[in-house]
Amino acid sequence: MEAAREAYDAFLSHYPYCYGYWRKYADYEKRKGNKKKCEEVFERGLKAIPLSVDLWIHYLTYVRAVKPEDEEFIRSQLERALAACGFEFRSDRLWVSYIEWEASNKRLQLATAIYDRLLATPTQGYTAHFDNFQEHVSTNPPNKILEVDEFLALRKEVKHMLKHDGTSDSADKPDLPPGEDTEEVSSDEETKAIRERIISIRRKIHKNTVAAVTGRWNFEEGIKRPYFHVKPLERCQLKNWQEYLDYEIEHGDRTRIIVLFERCLIACALYEEFWLRFVHYLEGLKDPELHAKIKDVYERACTIHHIKKPNLHLQWAMFEESVKNYNKAAEILANIEKSVPNLLQVANRRINLERRREDYEKCSQLYEHYILNSKNKTISTNLAIKYARFCQRVLKNIDKSLEVLNSALTKDPNNSRIYLQLIDMTMQKDGGCEKEVVRIIDAFLEKESIDIEQKILFAQRKLEFLEDFGSDIQSVQSAYEEYQKYIKQNKESKKKETKSDTSGKKDKNPPLPSSQTSTYGSYGSYGNSSSTGPYQYSSSQQGQYNYSQYGQSDQYQYGNWQYPQGGYSGYNQWSGYSGGYGY
Repeated sequence: MEAAREAYDAFLSHYPYCYGYWRKYADYEKRKGNKKKCEEVFERGLKAIPLSVDLWIHYLTYVRAVKPEDEEFIRSQLERALAACGFEFRSDRLWVSYIEWEASNKRLQLATAIYDRLLATPTQGYTAHFDNFQEHVSTNPPNKILEVDEFLALRKEVKHMLKHDGTSDSADKPDLPPGEDTEEVSSDEETKAIRERIISIRRKIHKNTVAAVTGRWNFEEGIKRPYFHVKPLERCQLKNWQEYLDYEIEHGDRTRIIVLFERCLIACALYEEFWLRFVHYLEGLKDPELHAKIKDVYERACTIHHIKKPNLHLQWAMFEESVKNYNKAAEILANIEKSVPNLLQVANRRINLERRREDYEKCSQLYEHYILNSKNKTISTNLAIKYARFCQRVLKNIDKSLEVLNSALTKDPNNSRIYLQLIDMTMQKDGGCEKEVVRIIDAFLEKESIDIEQKILFAQRKLEFLEDFGSDIQSVQSAYEEYQKYIKQNKESKKKETKSDTSGKKDKNPPLPSSQTSTYGSYGSYGNSSSTGPYQYSSSQQGQYNYSQYGQSDQYQYGNWQYPQGGYSGYNQWSGYSGGYGY
């Protein structure tokens, strides 16, 4: 028995939408004489898949068998079943079962009340239900199938109508004593007229239901597999569900929309886009009363059907954080990281969750953990730069920022972005920083493995920095000469490439256009010089410092610290992080 339970529990933990196995499990416990366990299994199954008409009917059959005399309990379970899946398009058997149970026990008024609800509900058997209702009315006395107030109102209306038409002989008969009006009808004409009036009132409701069914019929016909299965759905099936949801959202009310989403998730449980669409719909309603429902949907999606789908887990964590449930959000992110390790998005979300709730110590711990354990040098560098900015902007600790960057530099010594961040952080320190900034730039320029164009960019930055903040004009002159040296080397390299291109193809790396400007513009009016260069530095010997190439770069500007190779610009984005998952 324990082995059987373990097998059922293990299977159903993975596939709770397989209603047939809940039924088998409950029957197994019933055969073994475990009434309590049987009912527990039914409850678990009905909670897992509340839209299963088959499972509800099986459960209700069990209830009637074990408690045949407990009328109130049976009715409460029938009402519970209708509340759970009465709006399911294929729920007809459940409605009919309820009506037949009441009618078999001569509770015709209650049966009529159920018909009233059913006739207003779009279901697959809508035509048969109206036919059955007409038969119900025609085969039973009106005063037996209607509540007293409704019957008396209809009888009064019919009497007035017949008297007005001159067809009633009730005026020749004495009035019945009070209290006996509901026992019999004065004439066959009145009985017939009341029955017609009962059906006429319901026919208006039925017409509205017909219109609702007509609008949905083609979508329902397109559902070939309404139950759960691990096999993929055909593309046309997925498209049909998407279009059906579009239609219901446009034309249906909230209750029917939610029911359709739940029906869709049974058949499309393994497609995360439907789960995301459902939670987005619920969240879009902006109703605090739906928070429990939203959490339930996320939990089913993330803990049962999509354990290793990061997007759903990230959305769930975002929702929990939005309702101030920080601990739950942190737990969700930690769990998905265990299931699918090395996800950059999860790492960033975990770090920033702690930052938003101002647990800066935990935030620093996470940064250091990911930087230390990252197997990808680029990602480790990116995280180090983010950590340095965090230390500078949030912790207000420039020294810690520099320590983090210098540590990153030991692992990735040729990364230009780290050098740029070091320059930026150093400039923000109190006191003089000229020598330190120049030292950092020179350390980069001295590396032989660095591409010449990278060196041009850094030489330009050095020149611009010294021009703006340098204390010695000789340092500016030296910086310019160094800059020109790299420009010359680059030109010579380009010429060699052009000559070696014997195929005659166009140079794939043409020189940077001299018309582009740096932060300072073209420098055409700098000083009093009238020479032809875009930046002619006036000195005792005109033309000594010909800055004709100064400011070539079109995108690498000192003023806003744009980074080489399409990298970091400002604090909002950084090279290497493109929303990918691996690091």
